[in-house]
Amino acid sequence: MNKNLYSKEDSKQFYEERFTQGYMDDWDINKKRRVFEILRELDLPEKGRLLDFGCGNGVFTEVLKKALPHWEVYGCDISEVAISHAQNRFPDCTFFVSDNDRGNSLNEKFDFIFSHHVLEHVFDIEKTMAEINDFLKTGAAALLIFPCGNEGSFEHHLSLLRSDGINEAMGNRFFFEDPGHVRRLTSSQTAELMNQHNFQLSKAYYGNHYHGAIKWISQSSPKFVWSFTDAAKAKNKAARKEINRLRNKLLLLNFIQLPAIIFNKVKNKRAKNLKHYALLLIDFIPSLFSYPFYAAVNRRSEQEWKEKKKHPHGSEMYLFFKREN
Repeated sequence: MNKNLYSKEDSKQFYEERFTQGYMDDWDINKKRRVFEILRELDLPEKGRLLDFGCGNGVFTEVLKKALPHWEVYGCDISEVAISHAQNRFPDCTFFVSDNDRGNSLNEKFDFIFSHHVLEHVFDIEKTMAEINDFLKTGAAALLIFPCGNEGSFEHHLSLLRSDGINEAMGNRFFFEDPGHVRRLTSSQTAELMNQHNFQLSKAYYGNHYHGAIKWISQSSPKFVWSFTDAAKAKNKAARKEINRLRNKLLLLNFIQLPAIIFNKVKNKRAKNLKHYALLLIDFIPSLFSYPFYAAVNRRSEQEWKEKKKHPHGSEMYLFFKREN
């Protein structure tokens, strides 16, 4: 990581560059479906005003609009590039650039804040929580979704096998994380931060216990899978043996699924050119053989979510907070 992401100016420049290059342009359709279902389950009024905090290019705006059709949807982000893209995609919504040095410059108060994979990126977590509080009405709610540092997940297990697995100097960040991640909070740490603003944890869901983790790792690039399972920094001989065993399993799963992964990624692109259509044609037959394995991995992940989403040992958390009037 070349930039100091605990600095506001460096952080802003870092994300301007990333969004210019198409950062977080889309998410897996199963993830969007999961968020939609959670939003429908929450104890929210029929209508109100919501803020997608750290909305990026508006990747979850459509999910919010469908799940809460009678709500006014706003979005904010530190990146001007991202806000411009979001406004172009959803001209009927209101987007604005946030700056937590100036507080709530919009002078709007919201009934509900949605935040998806933001809090692991922010340079000052306490200041960000205060900014979230400043945007909300007295009797409001918040759904915060981001990586979970609780013990027991597959990623936590693998991190414990490495000498550099968990970086305490960077808020217990796991070794494999995105360069923009500066911390990994537990659910109890998040609750403590929200309690300071009189929010109480009302509902909690957790994903990626084991099969969910196998899914996202094995469906990443071969280069990532190879580096993720590098045993060079294993703590001991037994740890090295376990990491190598996991490498063989994950690389095989990645190889078998790869044609289907590529086909689905290209097929779901919003803007396609001739090169994309040629790739779909070339990859069509291999993807037919690959798809049953790809579908099986996805199915196990979804089944795990249904059975274990209340178990706090996942590597991703969906925390719903409420504050009474």
